[in-house]
Amino acid sequence: MAKRLKSVQLKGLFDMGVMEIEEATKDSINTYDLKDLLSEFDGKTITISIKEEDELPVKDNE
Repeated sequence: MAKRLKSVQLKGLFDMGVMEIEEATKDSINTYDLKDLLSEFDGKTITISIKEEDELPVKDNE
């Protein structure tokens, strides 16, 4: 069966208090309303994946 995939991918600072994601680019800062984006999927079966990136510590060469 053929399928159509609808997806949204954002990368930025998440503020749960206002449900926004702030994306910083080299030229500007863009703010996205996460609640508004998720409303497009209301009543649908979805998959959610959340990923956090942290820098790894560098080995001290002493």
